Amino acid sequence: MNLIIFGPQGSGKGTQASKLAQKYNLKHVETGQIFREISKEDSPRGKMIAQFLNEKNEMIPDNIAVDTLKHYLEKVSPDAGLIIDSAPRTVGQIELVEKMLKQLGRQLDKAIYITLPYEQSVARVSKRYKCPACNKKFVLGKDIQSKEDPCPICGGPVIQRKDDTPEGIAKRLKDFHKITMPVIEHYREKGMLLEADGNQDVEKVFEDIKQALGD
Repeated sequence: MNLIIFGPQGSGKGTQASKLAQKYNLKHVETGQIFREISKEDSPRGKMIAQFLNEKNEMIPDNIAVDTLKHYLEKVSPDAGLIIDSAPRTVGQIELVEKMLKQLGRQLDKAIYITLPYEQSVARVSKRYKCPACNKKFVLGKDIQSKEDPCPICGGPVIQRKDDTPEGIAKRLKDFHKITMPVIEHYREKGMLLEADGNQDVEKVFEDIKQALGD
């Protein structure tokens, strides 16, 4: 089974992708994390990705993004299915991603869209913090009580990503609705889209997705 999963910031798509990966023996492919890791490499590809992410602060062009994703997926065991987080991200990537999957002997089965109201996205994401030392993520008010608290794991300082500030969230949500919603609508029109209400308990969202998948 090969799936893609979409959702606005704070919808919990990463959490649901991890749970689905464990349930159905899928490789959870976090495209954003892949690009960030590759951007740290001292290689032509790494330098090229870093240029877009760090220097130009622009979206990676469709052909480069999909080629980089293919380079990563070629290393994934063919015995494992995939759940790809947020790719294709743009309309221009749809055909490129589907063609790339076909070249790898895979076929996309379903697209999952976790919905969440705008206000809830802002409220959830603005509470996200992380430790740059051990790379652990925390929720303000749950894992840490103050942004001044040290990392509960390693004792280092915690920070908030620039993208998780109110201004950063507003921009990311605007981009999601402008750039990615047309992709979601494409899969809806093809009859491949499953929707789940992200404004629920994590386990209830998971049960809804499993039921939609026919579990």
